[in-house]
Amino acid sequence: MVTGGSRGIGLEIARLFRQEGADILAVSREQANLNAAAAQVPGLHTLAADVSDASGVASVAAWVKERWGGFDILINNAGIWAGPGADVLSGHDEDFTRVLAVNVLGPYRCTRALLPWLEHSTSPRIINVGSRSGLFTTNLSSAYGVSKAALHALTIATANELRGRVAVNALSPGWVKTDMAPDGPGDPRWSAQCALHLATRPASVTGLLFHDKRVLSWSSRTDPNS
Repeated sequence: MVTGGSRGIGLEIARLFRQEGADILAVSREQANLNAAAAQVPGLHTLAADVSDASGVASVAAWVKERWGGFDILINNAGIWAGPGADVLSGHDEDFTRVLAVNVLGPYRCTRALLPWLEHSTSPRIINVGSRSGLFTTNLSSAYGVSKAALHALTIATANELRGRVAVNALSPGWVKTDMAPDGPGDPRWSAQCALHLATRPASVTGLLFHDKRVLSWSSRTDPNS
């Protein structure tokens, strides 16, 4: 299951995993975008739901229960950026809370609600799509950066709690071309390949942050670039 699976990185993940033979559910808020994704990826299942909302996540869990009865891989990819003016204190309060709701509460709600069905798998995986913007640096800034730092912390805490049961990791896409970053120089397919890499690592690989199949530190003294 891929949240934010109708466009950008999520769509590329869905496309690659389908090519590898996986049965995929793409979740997104916009039905029109899901329809377009389904036209591009034959056999793709789609469901319109807002994963930042408890009722939306409940509808996803109900779909999984009724259609699959269990599944193997949860990819928490859905995320938003409120724009360049969304600073922590000078930005709008609504922007900050919305970014946190989608980028942090969304993965939290999905992980919590779908865990019972994920644990039906013999090799369950959770992959959170983080960002270098969320590395703990002296340059950490913006609502988006705070949200991704929180998602990284959630990844570590979840991995510790589920150690021996579910492998939980995060990937940092880098600055790739998406609707959120139309000027990005990278290819979102690189992120999809990283997600596939994480999904096929041994279960002992957990609580880590990856970029392009390499482990990154959760903190850095360099400027974030994604």
